[in-house]
Amino acid sequence: MAKQTFYDQWHRIAELRIGLRPSVQVRQQRYREDVYYVYNEVIHAGFFRARPETHELVQRIRPNHTLHEVWRTFVEISPKTAPGQKDFFDLIAALYRANMVYVEGGVSEERLLERALQKKRKPLAARISELLFMRVPLLDPEPMLKRLLPLINGIYSLPAILVVLATCLWAGYEFLLSSDRAFAQSQNILQMGNLIPLYLAMFSTHLLHEFSHAALCKYYGGHVRTTGLMLLMFTPLPYADVSASWALRNKWHRAAVGAAGMYSDVFVCAIATIVWAYSPPGPLNEVASNLMFVTAVYTVVFNANPLMRFDGYYILSDISGIPNLHETAKKQVTELFRTKVLAEARTQLHSVSTRRKSFLAAFFFTSNLYRILIMVGIVKFIADQYFGLGLVVGAALLYTTFIAPVAKFLEPVGDPRFMAKHRKKVLTTGSVFLALVLFVAFVPLPFSRVLDGVVEDREKTRVFLPLNGILDRVYPKNGDHVAQGAVVIRLRNPELELELQGLQAKISGVEARMNQSLTEGGQTYAAIEQELQTMLTTRDHLESELRKLLVYAPHEGTWVAQELRAYTGQWLSRGAEVGAISKSQDYQFRAILEQQGASEIAAMRADEATVKVEGLRAQTLDIPQLSVIPFSQKELPSAAVSPLAGGAVAMDLQSRDTPQAAERFFLIVADLSSGSVADNLLDGRRGWMRVVLPPRSLGMRAYDGLRQFFQKRYKL
Repeated sequence: MAKQTFYDQWHRIAELRIGLRPSVQVRQQRYREDVYYVYNEVIHAGFFRARPETHELVQRIRPNHTLHEVWRTFVEISPKTAPGQKDFFDLIAALYRANMVYVEGGVSEERLLERALQKKRKPLAARISELLFMRVPLLDPEPMLKRLLPLINGIYSLPAILVVLATCLWAGYEFLLSSDRAFAQSQNILQMGNLIPLYLAMFSTHLLHEFSHAALCKYYGGHVRTTGLMLLMFTPLPYADVSASWALRNKWHRAAVGAAGMYSDVFVCAIATIVWAYSPPGPLNEVASNLMFVTAVYTVVFNANPLMRFDGYYILSDISGIPNLHETAKKQVTELFRTKVLAEARTQLHSVSTRRKSFLAAFFFTSNLYRILIMVGIVKFIADQYFGLGLVVGAALLYTTFIAPVAKFLEPVGDPRFMAKHRKKVLTTGSVFLALVLFVAFVPLPFSRVLDGVVEDREKTRVFLPLNGILDRVYPKNGDHVAQGAVVIRLRNPELELELQGLQAKISGVEARMNQSLTEGGQTYAAIEQELQTMLTTRDHLESELRKLLVYAPHEGTWVAQELRAYTGQWLSRGAEVGAISKSQDYQFRAILEQQGASEIAAMRADEATVKVEGLRAQTLDIPQLSVIPFSQKELPSAAVSPLAGGAVAMDLQSRDTPQAAERFFLIVADLSSGSVADNLLDGRRGWMRVVLPPRSLGMRAYDGLRQFFQKRYKL
């Protein structure tokens, strides 16, 4: 550590005589090649982790010597590893806060207490963070855990683990079968009427989650002394302090304690999924849905992910052998910045391997980026339902995530000593940053839009199926010339064929009855004849329907049906569009402009627009004329622009008859100069129109995008 040999507050503790409390236990732990000593004050559950040189110093603290004498003696014995007065001061204060030491001789503890209180005077950012994640201790669960120890031994036995695994596999299978229903049901999870059941599900599952942590800690011999409530984003939830697991020697036992909560979550989620899959709509199904949603989201997004400081983070810290992983990564990045950017002297942090430095730096940046993305997602999720609450939470997270860290990073700039040493670098960096901001905000850059669309022939006839049937054969190939009246498609309808055969058999029976009636005097002949006429009319209708199974070309032209042959042998519904017959090969391009780009319509010009077509990407088609349909619409020009055919325009899946867009759009219609294109099969192909617009700065684009986001999502 960097030493500050003399400290102006040293007189506060120099003459104190202190010693370690008798209730302090010390255990050695090894993280990879590093050795640590964990101090555990078992009565108040205080913990302190020390390196070997710090451990050697702490062991010399005795009430028969003042702290000044202890420090001087250690300096004389080990001048290289001895801390400065400030570091020793901080060490004693840390031991005091962890309830590790007592003061001998009735000396007032105000000197240490004053230092501890100063440490608790946290900045505004830390106080806001505590409001979002505040803890209130309530109970000591140790007596209950002792009584339940036989049950705990059964919960974490091998047969129980196998049962949990089998249940999870079963639940996963059921979820895959009904995943569409689950996602649709989750859309209403935050409705006002479901908030209380959702909170009760969250509270109950979190209670089991924390109990699982505490139970496994007890299973491995730890002592859990504190449980209570924590305010997680203003939501009261139970918590258990399992810091006793820090004293476990086996890193896999420590990691297992961290994973115990997820063990409970996945089991509850599995049971809830099975109940949800087999229960009819009603209260039981809603309760199971809430439990399934809460445990799955909490486990996957938060707990299991090591990039946030929840269970997954502590598991990774134990397995990787890097205690306090986040702070270690932060210190390593800070040290790299000081040595690589500010060219300051190296410290002991550079004694670690290059591989570990890379891991710590990658973890620091990845975890912070992921945390920001998760926080933004939470704010959006809440604001979609309750905009006011989302605004408050967003403001708090904006301060704690962006403003406060930036302010802390810039604190050294206000230090005259720092500025005297690094003035040139600070001014250069500030100038570059200011120039970058001005460039982004005000310098216009080339700007264009790429719009999805489809090529259509101006004169063509779409071919629709006249009735239901199985596609038996497509006669012309895509692009073939067909004559008027030529057969293009043959269908089969086994139901109609069987109905006709059955009707023919009935007609034969009726004719036999007519002949018999004549031989018997003819009294029933007229009635039977009427029945026969009805059947013959029905037969004529069925034969007419069967003739429709052959689809004919309405006029001469080019047959266009790119993927129809792939549907041979499949059932097609009446009214389905199966192809088109192109007359003139005079093409136009119909592009889709989303509503957020409506302000750019006036700036679009034909001489600044070009088109590329799928299959002819090497060729650029000019646009002689461009026009805009002056109203928004939802009916898509073709399903080719939807994700079903590789396009990017979201579809409304509720629409059955015609392809509809999920949101309204403007239709841009452009004539195509396709005379130089050898391929005459452009009709129906997906393409892209690139329109060059007036230059705009990146800042203006970002501002417009943000404004449109709030207007569209929150109607502001």
